[in-house]
Amino acid sequence: MIVCTKVDGGNAPENIARAVRDCSERLGIDRIDVFMLHVPDDQVPIDESLDALNAEVSAGRVGIIGCSNFSGGQLREALEASRRLSLARFEVIENHYNLAHCEAETDVFPVCVERDVSFIAYSPLGAGFLTGKYTPDRQQLPLGTRFDVIPGHCDVYFSDDGFRAVEQLRARSEQLGLSMAYLAGAWVTRNAQVTCTLFGARTCEHVDNAIAALKAVERRDLFESTADVE
Repeated sequence: MIVCTKVDGGNAPENIARAVRDCSERLGIDRIDVFMLHVPDDQVPIDESLDALNAEVSAGRVGIIGCSNFSGGQLREALEASRRLSLARFEVIENHYNLAHCEAETDVFPVCVERDVSFIAYSPLGAGFLTGKYTPDRQQLPLGTRFDVIPGHCDVYFSDDGFRAVEQLRARSEQLGLSMAYLAGAWVTRNAQVTCTLFGARTCEHVDNAIAALKAVERRDLFESTADVE
């Protein structure tokens, strides 16, 4: 089992040290395998954050470090700072990636390939958007869904391009007789640039779908090309 967690509330050195200490105590472990910055922090120079993270690695409290929600440019800047200062570097980045939002392909993937950084994809189903349960009418959100609980998701996904992706996915789903959730997850897991995919699961069915999507790398009949549903 690999333990991966993040620091939130800012990337100041003192906050990073506190987060490592508190996370370790809550989890009951002496060493966090992967520790990441949750988001960039414009108020703290990346050099200072990296120095604090490096101290945790040097002390053995953290295995490797990474970042989340960084752009390709921000990732490259951080990697260069680590090289220049001889500090531990980001070995992994966790970013939003799915059929409705695949900007990482042109922004982050090239940096990951060039600098050998692993990519973790989160929200492969678009918080449920790619299961086809939503319509453009924001007044008709299914009760209890993520978009109902956190309406801000609508701002991320409710667009012409977003619903176009949903309809293309729906057509492929009907053609193959496979669920939209499975296909959306499989589209992410089959990408060779994706090292790991994070699925949110509230039911056993959700877990089953994630496992099936992981095995989809063996299926060559799902998408003739990624353009099938883009």
